[in-house]
Amino acid sequence: MTASFRNAAASALLSTLGLACGRTPVRGPEGNSALWSIVSTCVDRRDSDVCACPAFALSCCGDRAAANADVVWAKTKEFVAIRDLKMCGCPPGFVAGLALPRARVTGIEDPRRPEGIWPFAWQVARTRIHDERQIALAINPKDARSQNQMHVHLLRLRPETRAWLDASDGAPPAGTTVLTLPNLDGVFAAAEARLGAARMADTGILVARTRTGWRAVLTYRSSPQAFTVNGCGTTPARPS
Repeated sequence: MTASFRNAAASALLSTLGLACGRTPVRGPEGNSALWSIVSTCVDRRDSDVCACPAFALSCCGDRAAANADVVWAKTKEFVAIRDLKMCGCPPGFVAGLALPRARVTGIEDPRRPEGIWPFAWQVARTRIHDERQIALAINPKDARSQNQMHVHLLRLRPETRAWLDASDGAPPAGTTVLTLPNLDGVFAAAEARLGAARMADTGILVARTRTGWRAVLTYRSSPQAFTVNGCGTTPARPS
């Protein structure tokens, strides 16, 4: 693992919904409930213009020509996927989305955390990142997030992360635990079985595919977004 890669992991900080290409975000009055406001007031909006929903003010909705499908990527009865603020002003190749439960779930520490968010997030990510080997799903631990509505980040893997995951004899990065998963239906359960329920609040999870199956990289009190391309500027966007 390179020094720059270690430094990226060590410097993971917080933002409201993420930074847009290194710019400082405007903080809305909702604070750490901004994502819940989106889920609870915008997702089922009957108005054809989702950007007219005030809670979406921080989601690139300054562009009034934005199509609804560019803002809300997918939704089911249980989950919704939206564009992340990090995509504002970025080139077309950069992808950053959020998958959220539509019920009130604070985060990874919440015993109501739904396992179904992982397969949902993966299917949505596939519509935006066509090479599955580039897809990264990440959830932050409690102390490395700014929003108290569960959200899984849909991002691309950093090239060095892809190389490390594919290495058959590589040691995992310091401070991480790596699990092999049979599928995406029990990611939280697998993490809890390895670490114990008391450690879940301090755990971040990165999920990716390898040549032989699924991997979950567990981090301790740090954001697994350090293993991803989470900004489009010269300075990586900070995790949210």
